[in-house]
Formats: sequence, C-alpha cells, structure tokens
Amino acid sequence: MTQEPFGQFGRTVAAGVLLAALLGLMVWTGASPVTPLESDVPNEVDVTSDREAYVGERVALGGFVVDTDPVVLATWASGDGQFTLVDADAHVQNSDEPLETGDHVTAYGTLEDESTLVVERATIQQPSETRYMVLVSLLGGLWVAGRFVRGWRFDFERFAFVPRDRARSRDEAESTDRERSDADRAANARARDEPASVTQDGRSRSSGGERRA
Repeated sequence: MTQEPFGQFGRTVAAGVLLAALLGLMVWTGASPVTPLESDVPNEVDVTSDREAYVGERVALGGFVVDTDPVVLATWASGDGQFTLVDADAHVQNSDEPLETGDHVTAYGTLEDESTLVVERATIQQPSETRYMVLVSLLGGLWVAGRFVRGWRFDFERFAFVPRDRARSRDEAESTDRERSDADRAANARARDEPASVTQDGRSRSSGGERRA
C-alpha cells in the first residue's frame, strides 16, 4: 500500500487553503473594473466617489448606457453615478453600430468636468457575449463534473476521493478473501466430522483402530 505523504490532515489543510484562495479571487474580481481599458488609471469606483479630485485627468469609466442623445453612462446598476460621454460613438473600437440604451460600455478619456468625459476610446460588452460565456462555462463545468463522478468516488474510510476502478478492485479482493475464508472454515468443519482416516498403505482404519480387509 502506498504511503500518503501528508495524510488526512494535509488534505484538509490543502482544501481549506484552496477554498480561501477561490473566495479571495472572487471578491477581488468583483471589486475590480469589469473591462478596464487601462490598469494604471482611476476607474469608476475612484472617480464616482470623488469627481472633483479627478477633473483634468485620464480615467476609465465602466457602466451602462442610460441615454443616447447625448450618450450618458451610469456607473451604478441603480442608474446613479452618471457621466456624459463626448464623442463616444466615434471611438467605439469593437462595434460599428452607435451605442444603445442598456449597452455595457467601458470608456477611456479625459474627465473634462465633474460629469463629462471626453472619450478617446471605448469598448462594448454585448449581452450575447455574456450569455455565451455563461453557457460555455456551464457546459464545461457539467462535463468535468460528469467525468469526475464516473471516474472517482468518495472513500469515507480514507476520507478522500479514490478512483472507482481501484475501489472496485479492492472490493473484489476483499470479497474473494471472504469467500476463501468461508471455504476454509467449511473444509475444516467437514474434516472434523469425518469418522475415519486413511493409513499409509491405503486401507481404511476405523475409529476403534481395527484394520479391515
């Protein structure tokens, strides 16, 4: 039997560390801009809370279009945190169509005043792209989960996932050992119940020791 280097305690600690890392990455991703054009410039989280401090600077604002004449961007899902985008339609990089209400946009440019952004470039995240990403992720997750369930099972004795083939082989070996043990016990019981034994010359001797012809 192969000795596991860390045992059950090591597996538990590793699972806890991985789970904490996963939750930390989820929180970090949710707190960062959705599609930042520039990683080293202030984003909508910084600018919306202190607009005056960023007037005249280059910033990247992400949010939803709530009006198109002129184009107005809301950085909060509730519709608050609005900025007017100047020349936004002319600087969209991944679409030839004008912006529409509900489009998710990230715009980079200079904050002209506390509510106006002069756009230098912008990108649109289409709803179909989000649906495609979610669908592909869901199908990929289900496929991986199915392969895992078919190939592995949880061993409560070892408190670990083990390959199903290995577990099946171990169960078959244990079953064979039990059958062999039962057969040995039955053979010993029959041997104890037999009244006579056989001598070296092949003739039968009775239990009383008399020799028969």
